[in-house]
Amino acid sequence: MTRRLASRAALAARLGTLGALVVGLAAPTEATPAPAAPGAGPDATPAEARPAPVRARTVKPTPRPVASKPATVASQHDGAHARVAINHAGDLRPAREASGRREEPLTAEEDTARQIEKLLRGPLRYGVTGLFVADARTGEALFAVNADDPLNPASNVKMISTAAALELLGPDFRYPTRLLGPTPDGGVVHGDVYLLGSHDPTLAIGDLDEIAAAVAARGVTRIEGGIAVGADPTRDGVYRAVIPIDIRAGEPGAPAIAAPASGMDLVAVTMAARTATGPGRARLTFQTTTTHDVDGHPRIALTIGGTIGRGGAARFTLATRERTATAAYTLRAALRARGVAIAGELRTEELPGFVARSVAASGLPVELGRHDSARLADIIARVNKWSINWLADRVIMTAAALVHREPPSMELALAAMYDWMTRHPRIAKSDVIVDTGSGLSYRTRITAHELVSIVRSAAGFVPDSDAAQSRAWLDSLSVGGTDGTLSSRFRSGDVRGRLRGKTGTLSTAIALSGVLEVDPQRPLAFSLVTNGDSPLSSRYVRRAHEQLVGLLCRYLAVTRKPGAAELPTPPPPVQEPVPTDAERADLEDLEPDPALDSEIAPTP
Repeated sequence: MTRRLASRAALAARLGTLGALVVGLAAPTEATPAPAAPGAGPDATPAEARPAPVRARTVKPTPRPVASKPATVASQHDGAHARVAINHAGDLRPAREASGRREEPLTAEEDTARQIEKLLRGPLRYGVTGLFVADARTGEALFAVNADDPLNPASNVKMISTAAALELLGPDFRYPTRLLGPTPDGGVVHGDVYLLGSHDPTLAIGDLDEIAAAVAARGVTRIEGGIAVGADPTRDGVYRAVIPIDIRAGEPGAPAIAAPASGMDLVAVTMAARTATGPGRARLTFQTTTTHDVDGHPRIALTIGGTIGRGGAARFTLATRERTATAAYTLRAALRARGVAIAGELRTEELPGFVARSVAASGLPVELGRHDSARLADIIARVNKWSINWLADRVIMTAAALVHREPPSMELALAAMYDWMTRHPRIAKSDVIVDTGSGLSYRTRITAHELVSIVRSAAGFVPDSDAAQSRAWLDSLSVGGTDGTLSSRFRSGDVRGRLRGKTGTLSTAIALSGVLEVDPQRPLAFSLVTNGDSPLSSRYVRRAHEQLVGLLCRYLAVTRKPGAAELPTPPPPVQEPVPTDAERADLEDLEPDPALDSEIAPTP
């Protein structure tokens, strides 16, 4: 009995030093006397029970300024010293360590905590890892380590921006793009037409052909005026303004031949490339210059040099910021291809002025053609499954702009994200720092505990949740071993098809948060965030994260109640939605490049 009490006293002394490393740590229900000093009398603690001298690690509270580069985490609770807290009698307490003198076996929680600590002190020892695991339905905390340390979760920020956008617009919202003009008379539109968008971040060149087809289907054969667009490039323009240029060989020794694939005349091509006498790879150079005509309309001059092999062909993708001009010229080319002649040129005019002129001339303008985007729920799925950075920013910016009837801005977007967190009181946003909708920033700071609260709120595990919004958000997450950024991870075992998660990657931050649905009666909400002072080995850290999720899966299997429902059949691997070629460059960097991260991360 004396040896057992001494062992517990020694453990209590050790916890006095390590207790600061466990967040949310509650006081034990039974007070354990501290070990007496040597020579303190007959009741002094036996010498073999006294802990070895340990230098106290003082964690000084530091202000949380916005940082433009990776914050130093060496002073925080790194993996070598981390302790896992488990749920015991309703409180998070440090897991007891296994001892050769203990007769009773470890509980399932203690055994899982011990295995987690091995990962923290092994593969994850070079960084700080925040972990929080809770019952998704009740919010009951199960495991935690560094759970209240603000860390950078990288693209896990997309969980907030997409949830806020769904709440603002609804999952069935579609961005409309319409062509307005006077009522056709005998197949002729007398006057200008107006291309009116709605800040659609997914509007592509091919979508404008749908509008042209609708105009031709109305029997329109001629437009006496031109095409008017507004000055706001994001409202009426093609956000991803990409113009493909097709290049093919001419006669040997003669210039090559090139033209925009869509036939638009926004681009003027000067061909200086020659056709080689024999076959071979195209070795071409490209130089662009943007000019403006007398009316202020942009024109792009493209000069192509180099050589192309005999009989060869190539395609050059010209990216431009002339979004409204690209949309207007593309629409004009599409209308002409559909047999609709256009007499006028491109015009820049605000909508109220256009409507006033139209009313004065022939009455209110009517809708001549229209394109509707995919449902917002489907756009959100592209954002979260494939972690498309630019689309994440644009979705929340445009959602906030449409609600407030103001031009899109990151300020509006961030206000909408913080408002969403405010409306969900379980998220303590006092220490949350978010400055993008995509998470492509080194300034971000969120705790693992808060990320789990975000998951539970967005996925509909809290009271008064909107079922349609929650379902759309949960379905937008990647499924382990099935699709998105998790398609090549969790491909075996019980986790495949039963983990819905959002990945996050920067050079010094790797994260995974989501819902584990191994036990249908007890889904878990979890968040794993690892930060380092120097670039992390993404493959090494991800493997450790996967092992940790596997431990949670095993824990659920061990603690599963008898007679519980059978595991659902995991869905088969799917390929949709997949990013377009233009989007691939903006995907979350699955193999982070420190040099690239330093270029794209915001600066003060």
